[in-house]
Amino acid sequence: MKKNKILSLASICLVFVFLFSIPCLADTNTSRAEAADIPQDILASQGVFGKNAFQSFVDGFLTENAGIGAEFYILALAHDETLDFSSYEEALLTYLKNNKVSSASSRLKYALCLSAIGSTDSYILQTIEDSIGKQGLMSFIFGLHLLNNGYQNGEWTASIVKEKLLSLQHKDGGFSVSGEYSDVDATAMTVQALAPYYKKDADVAISVENALAFLSARQSENGDFSSYGVPNPESTAQVMIALSALGIDSETDGRFIKNGNTLWDGILKYRLPSGDFCHTEGGDANEVATVQVFLAATAYLHMQNGEDSVYLFDRANPENAELPQEKDNTAEQPETKGLNIKAIICLAVVLTGGIVCLVLFICKKRNPKNFLAVLIVTALIVCAVLMIDFQSVDDYYNGADAVKENPIGTVTMEIRCDTVAGREKHIPENGVILTETSFVIEEGDTVYQILTEAAKKYQIQIENNGTAKMAYISGIAYLYEFDFGDLSGWQYSVNGERPSVSAGAYVLKDGDTVVWEYTLDLGKGE
Repeated sequence: MKKNKILSLASICLVFVFLFSIPCLADTNTSRAEAADIPQDILASQGVFGKNAFQSFVDGFLTENAGIGAEFYILALAHDETLDFSSYEEALLTYLKNNKVSSASSRLKYALCLSAIGSTDSYILQTIEDSIGKQGLMSFIFGLHLLNNGYQNGEWTASIVKEKLLSLQHKDGGFSVSGEYSDVDATAMTVQALAPYYKKDADVAISVENALAFLSARQSENGDFSSYGVPNPESTAQVMIALSALGIDSETDGRFIKNGNTLWDGILKYRLPSGDFCHTEGGDANEVATVQVFLAATAYLHMQNGEDSVYLFDRANPENAELPQEKDNTAEQPETKGLNIKAIICLAVVLTGGIVCLVLFICKKRNPKNFLAVLIVTALIVCAVLMIDFQSVDDYYNGADAVKENPIGTVTMEIRCDTVAGREKHIPENGVILTETSFVIEEGDTVYQILTEAAKKYQIQIENNGTAKMAYISGIAYLYEFDFGDLSGWQYSVNGERPSVSAGAYVLKDGDTVVWEYTLDLGKGE
């Protein structure tokens, strides 16, 4: 009898195990299907359909936004050997030629994209040489990704950068861009870079396990993660990319299943009917959230297929990468109105000098010293003209209000830099670049448009990357992102809240209050 009870109990246990294993297997298959569908749905949200949708996406949206938001899409799509990235490569190299990229980690990200698509341009090796280690943790992370793909540098080797990253780990097992408090995103991204050594290096294995313990402890009961107290899909996507790079299936690893919810549960709750993803639950479509999930879906499928990390590229061609060349100072510069004005003035000065010489000759004042004096004066004036920065008053800093034919109301805007007030000579002591000022708006006016109008009227220098909805403000009043740390830069708020879209995409309404602030550490503690 006792034996029969034991057998019955064992049978019941087996039934329960079987019943519970079915949904687990179903969830894994469902997750794989979801991961495969996400890229197609995101392209559909961009209006790209059909058999050649991905190639159209590369030739269209990604090429148009090279350097200003296309890069993580490129890192995901570079593994598709059927795609041609020549149009994107040309566009990115043009962007890099015409724009100064002050962030070392951004330069390394661009170099990684070029390597991912098989480019052999000298920008890759030049960036490895001058950017690794120049901007803390992130420059080591992107630098190690490049070195992991076979590129070499005399000062930095993969082994040295790997050890440097290990030395930056905090006691709680996590990593951070700055400060002593670990961050989910920084930790996950560090693990992604260390992943190729996880099964080969004992020190890396210990470090990664500690990092995974930190990440597991930070996962919410809903399956997602937070950054600076805000639950979001981007942080969750970074953890999924990290786990996938290690060969860990987040759908079956108990450390990353909370209250029955997995990482995919945490990510998919931010999915919108359009196929895009929002930054905060219930919010609008967000470009950064969407592309991060796109990359995470690709990484998950790589893991499911038994492939390497999404950051290891078959196209990478370090053997044929070009060596950096001396910069050609005589290279043709983009034409500007200022240069046209200078050319006209210089030509007039030279003609005047020629006429003076002719008059001297006719008047028989033919002493060589006279002609030499005219030549010297002409040359000095030409040099002075070339040194002066001519700008069109109509286009820049005109001091006038923008003409609004169909006004719908007014908004106010303020520009402040209290966090760094007075730290440099060009930074206001009181932290105020523009006091609260009213601007008339028309239907469709965006935060970026009003900022541009303010810059022209009040002679405030601004620098942006991208156009229209992709506009990103990198500098105001000669105060730039990263000037005061890896996470320093400009952020805007409307009515006290920070929108999840770029300034070029946020449409204003009557009565809105806009504040631009120079923030440190992404606003943490400010």
